[in-house]
Amino acid sequence: MLVAGATVYLGRHLVADLLDRGWRVRVFVRRPQQATTFAPEVDVFVGQVTDPPTLAGVIEGIDTVFSTIGITRQRDRLRYVDADYGGNLALLRAAEAANVTRFVYISVLHGQDLRATVRLVAAKERFVDALSASPVSSVVVRPTGYFSDMEQFMTMARRGTVYVIGDGRRIMNPNSGRDLATVCVDASLSPATDVEVGGPDFFSHEEIARAALTAARTAPRIRHIPRALAVTLVRVLTRSTPEHVYGPIQFLVAVLTTDMTAPAAGSDHLADHFSETTRGVT
Repeated sequence: MLVAGATVYLGRHLVADLLDRGWRVRVFVRRPQQATTFAPEVDVFVGQVTDPPTLAGVIEGIDTVFSTIGITRQRDRLRYVDADYGGNLALLRAAEAANVTRFVYISVLHGQDLRATVRLVAAKERFVDALSASPVSSVVVRPTGYFSDMEQFMTMARRGTVYVIGDGRRIMNPNSGRDLATVCVDASLSPATDVEVGGPDFFSHEEIARAALTAARTAPRIRHIPRALAVTLVRVLTRSTPEHVYGPIQFLVAVLTTDMTAPAAGSDHLADHFSETTRGVT
């Protein structure tokens, strides 16, 4: 099994899940020093997914590829089209050449709807198009959001005020990394081609804000940003700033003004995650 994007939140949980099931795991990382962060039994391959020649040999002996590759906050001046589309496409072409039997790609819920207006999602869904046309058997997993994303609420709570867009009534059921990894690995063993998944608990954004404030032991203070103001800001930034500036904000506003709910799976709870974050448990 190959996990590409193994150093990020979901990637690390995928590695742990695969090891727990007794499978041989190879991880694909960008820097040699990242090798020391994995268990000794993990095979580490170093390369740059945006530099296809460095992929030579990465798929050798692999039957299933899991890819969490993508950028939310752009670094190294990479664009979404470079990593989320181009990087994954290079990995897919290597998988095709090696006759890999299954490719698991993690995209985003409502990808087909959001691609028209959100640059990050457009790059992800462009790769989904290529994956669907590939002879390699594949499944696209579409989570509602990660517990690690919800830590932004905790960051605001520690500062004393949590900001939400609109009336705070939009609903989501975010996924823990552990629960989502289980779904991804199970999907790799199934005939599924597209899996939408959320966590076991459904919250409004207002409720998530209050849960974060409770965990931070901060007096509840929530400020509402008018949706029209947030949308206008994104439009202005899109026209006046480069992609690495407006892109993350564009994505954030899109998902925070949309109900992000999907069939529930798993048993991890966001309130517990907030409590662990407060205690410094990772």
